[in-house]
Amino acid sequence: MRRSSKIVALSTLLFVARPVFAQSPADPIDPDLAAAAKEDEAARGAAGASATSGPVAKLNPDLSLIMSAGFGWFGREEHLLQGGHAMDENGFALQGLELAASASVDPYFRFDLSFELRHQELEEVYLTTLALPASLQARAGYFNVAFGRQNPQHLHTWNFANPPLSHTRFMSEEHFRGTGAELSRLLPLPWYSLLLAEVMTPSEASEFNSATFGTVEQGRGGTTNGLEDLLYVGRLENFFELSTDWSLLFGASAAFGQSPYLSGGRAALYGSDLYFKWRPLAGGGDFAVALTLEALLRDSELPEDSLRDWGGYAQLDFFLSRRFMLGARGDYAATAQGALPEESELPRNEARGSLAFTFLPSHFSKLRLQADLSRAAPGADWAPALFLQAEVSAGEHGAHKF
Repeated sequence: MRRSSKIVALSTLLFVARPVFAQSPADPIDPDLAAAAKEDEAARGAAGASATSGPVAKLNPDLSLIMSAGFGWFGREEHLLQGGHAMDENGFALQGLELAASASVDPYFRFDLSFELRHQELEEVYLTTLALPASLQARAGYFNVAFGRQNPQHLHTWNFANPPLSHTRFMSEEHFRGTGAELSRLLPLPWYSLLLAEVMTPSEASEFNSATFGTVEQGRGGTTNGLEDLLYVGRLENFFELSTDWSLLFGASAAFGQSPYLSGGRAALYGSDLYFKWRPLAGGGDFAVALTLEALLRDSELPEDSLRDWGGYAQLDFFLSRRFMLGARGDYAATAQGALPEESELPRNEARGSLAFTFLPSHFSKLRLQADLSRAAPGADWAPALFLQAEVSAGEHGAHKF
């Protein structure tokens, strides 16, 4: 089956599990208004206007601006710091201002760009193929690594005001990303099954960003001398429609590259994630419950030792209606064996619990109140925190993955 037909089938199945941020169905058009619009279009076509306006309009990419801002309060001076888009200090914070542009270049390629105006940095820019045979698709450019469930998500798709602790520890303060290429294939199975592989050049010159892997500048040669200097990522994800009310997405990821602590040393990162959603279609309405689980394990070579640490989170989201959502999340990250290197600022273990209530006046805005209780070390006091977050988007923005 070709990729396009499979994706159409999958999108139909995913209607029962669409995110709460999905665009509301269009309201019915008044018959008189529709007839008037049709007559107007016919008149413009007769005058030759449609011949000039149609193709020009299609050349314009979809543009959007998305702003996320908030206010944070921490009950203790010593508290967990995550950096990136997270609110780490008392007071107001502009978490992000994203400019996004996307367009189909022609029947063969699609172009996507995300630029973070707040931090003056490129988030993603890449080309995606649209017409490869054998259910294949390729992507090339600068993009977030397809590792796990959290890393590919942009700030405005988060259900909490901050990322999980494991994301900061193993991915990056913002996103695990770099310059490279990706090849994926829809496997010929009765269910949706996607297998993908990525190769990246982990160099400072290409803006490689990772909390787990080192750059080629840190290696023995100081540059890319062979295939062993590249970063390799693999992922397999499967989607199952268990019934009309239940859906399940399961993924497994792995990445292999250079250790940031030892020249010529290796590092490996493994992860698994699960997204389980229930939405009773028979009962009508928009109530749904979703469970997200993600776990990660890392092995890193050190000058005289090795380090193994792990972490993960469990997240439960209650979609009460189109406008209200309640979420609960538990985080944990810890060192399993080995001593942390002296230059590392990672805590030996850390834990956090979060509750978030989100109000969505429309598809283009949301308001959130979140309460956290965190501990930065064993035996340390638990530190409370509160966050208020507001987000608005203007313009056309493409749909995000299930």
